[in-house]
Amino acid sequence: MAKITTLFIDKGGVLVNNDELGAQYQRLIGEYLPRILGGESTGWADANVWAFDRQWARWEAAMRSPATMTIREWFDADAANWLYDMCEMVRVPRPPEKDAARIANDTLRYVRERVGIKVPAIIGRLRALRQRSVTLHVASGDAHEDLVEYLRAVDARDLFDHVYGSDLLNVWKSSAAYYRAILDDTGIDPADALVIDDSERAIGWAAECGLRGVLVRRKDGESFEDSVLRAFDEVNVLL
Repeated sequence: MAKITTLFIDKGGVLVNNDELGAQYQRLIGEYLPRILGGESTGWADANVWAFDRQWARWEAAMRSPATMTIREWFDADAANWLYDMCEMVRVPRPPEKDAARIANDTLRYVRERVGIKVPAIIGRLRALRQRSVTLHVASGDAHEDLVEYLRAVDARDLFDHVYGSDLLNVWKSSAAYYRAILDDTGIDPADALVIDDSERAIGWAAECGLRGVLVRRKDGESFEDSVLRAFDEVNVLL
């Protein structure tokens, strides 16, 4: 069996505990947007829950539909839709279309720069892998800029070579085509690489491309970091 030299690592559920982000997003959005658009802090915080559900539905629809724009353009346009949905719930006037994407992205940047993400054991394991000359790449469906800011928040940007978001590849993370695009871009033999993800579907898509995978599974009562470290124990065996 070929030696593993490269890891493609998902963000949500592997590097970041999504369960801990929701409340922080609500609080920080409630801090920021009243200063920009008015309204009450609690109103904006509550509106984000509803707006995120609508955003997720649009995201899934976009992945199933023929492309009418680049994924980067889609992310920008959808940021404005996310903001408009919250404005509707808070009952404040929508900003002009020419300003909406900027305000939305400024809001998200404010949040990402302030979220508290503490995963020291995971970062320690990643640094140990780099010391063993294993190359690390992020392989996520999120936007590239978002991913970079999260990596900076956990002090891990220096550990990763490429930070693959769907917009960087212009391929949604919704099929094997995503991993084919990454392999084409890196030129890596799939036999030499491993995917770490918390999605069985993603592991399956990777397998279609000849990539082996390790699935992060969280047991009842298990902490987020412990579940990820167990997956890295599997990685160490394969290395």
